[in-house]
Amino acid sequence: MPRGNPGPLLAGLCAALPAMALAATPALPPVPDVALEEVECPFTPPLGETPTCLMAELPMDHGDVQADGSLPPQARTIGVHLTLLSNLSSSPDPDPVVFLSGGPGQAGSDAIAGFGGAVELRRNRGVILVDQRGTGLSEPALHCPEVSPPELDRNPFNDGADVDSAAESDRERDPDQALVERFTACHDQWVNEDVDLAQFDTRAAALDLRAIRQALGLRHWNVQGTSYGGRLALDLMRVDPAGIRAVVLNSPLTLQSQATAEFIAERPRRFEGLFAACAADASCVERYGDLERKFKAIAEHFQDKPVVLQFEDPASGEPVRETVVWADVVEALSGHLAFSESATRVPRFIVELYEVAEGRLSLNDREVSAIFSAALNDVIAGLTLGQHLSVKCREDFPVDDAAALESVVESNPLYYPAGDDLQVYRTTCPIWEVGQAPAAFSEPIQPEHPVLVLSGDADGLIPHAVARRLAERLPNAQFVSFHGMGHDVHLNLLCGRSVVANFLDAPNEPIDRSCVADVGPRFE
Repeated sequence: MPRGNPGPLLAGLCAALPAMALAATPALPPVPDVALEEVECPFTPPLGETPTCLMAELPMDHGDVQADGSLPPQARTIGVHLTLLSNLSSSPDPDPVVFLSGGPGQAGSDAIAGFGGAVELRRNRGVILVDQRGTGLSEPALHCPEVSPPELDRNPFNDGADVDSAAESDRERDPDQALVERFTACHDQWVNEDVDLAQFDTRAAALDLRAIRQALGLRHWNVQGTSYGGRLALDLMRVDPAGIRAVVLNSPLTLQSQATAEFIAERPRRFEGLFAACAADASCVERYGDLERKFKAIAEHFQDKPVVLQFEDPASGEPVRETVVWADVVEALSGHLAFSESATRVPRFIVELYEVAEGRLSLNDREVSAIFSAALNDVIAGLTLGQHLSVKCREDFPVDDAAALESVVESNPLYYPAGDDLQVYRTTCPIWEVGQAPAAFSEPIQPEHPVLVLSGDADGLIPHAVARRLAERLPNAQFVSFHGMGHDVHLNLLCGRSVVANFLDAPNEPIDRSCVADVGPRFE
């Protein structure tokens, strides 16, 4: 990758400030020399947006970095793609926001549409969207063409036409073995290209960010991590503490494993919360009746007799017939409940399925698509699958307490009729061969940075209790809870974006949370 200097291109994003000298940390490798090259942005930006795109050349293995920041001749390098968005006023940017996407496996550049309209955040500071190593426009992007990302969930209706033939073949033999073969092919491809998959974890991404900040000439920046990006932000506070002004953790994953009984228990809690919220809302009761009773009636019907649905495949246009069992229904509804907007439709979906069970309704193509193409599909479909597995298999697996997890599943057969949703990782992680992160990685941190933690109490991906506990353990954190809201409150709520912008203006002051009282569950 050619070395270059973006020079004046950074002026619209940030005031070039002298790099802060960091105290040497024996446990960390030296900061590498970073080449920044301006590249053409390979996407169509929102109307009126003029982003600057850079590629940062970094070591694949930060352990290769020598004391002077150089790399030995044989050391492999990677590219990390940056999308720079200037502020929307004429004020200088002494402290831009660096945005860390979730997944793991999502790319920051995919979020440009959301941040293009984030006037609250950009009124006086720029934004840096990072495609974390192995994702999106970074090089290499660890895609697995043999596997479709939606296959990570257990909803067969969202896998897409590109995997229909593979899925059909899998049904004719052991589907787990077929999945093993396809993931093995992906693993072997990257290994044969001399890619060390273990180097695409959270710590390597944090070290990338430390080096990128210094290469940009930033004394410090603000860090916003959403979902998995919260885990990366937490590790960055440990890796580059002097380079951070303030941190926003939006629906954050912590440094601890996600493969726990607490995460599995979230699905029953989420459905029970929906039933209670509807029962407490007169208009919901009037329109949909007793949701919990209807939900259980659906379960009994589908468990006794699977339903065959006929509908037009949205990709091919051909009529298809699918047999639907209770596990398919609960997976689809659970996917909708993860996010605030799609959760508003779940009561209607439950009533429509209840009418099917009662023999009073046949679902048309639009209704089938609406119910079984869960909102979670949009998130999963954008994942760079190889990087996703490098993080998940290295940091979340194997399961620490399998007995506790199994106990939750056995206690909730209504919500887990086919077992938990971690089987794909039990199958694929032995193939991916990335080892385990050091035990010290998951230890809690005690940073002095001002931190804002946001969470919806109906978040179906990161338990609300996990986010609250994280805020309580951070010595300088403020916690804002949004009643009835699901995952990613910053993206989905104007109030969330306003709270973040106000916090970043004065991170050491109590935040104005007056708009939070107006937020609550609603139903279509």
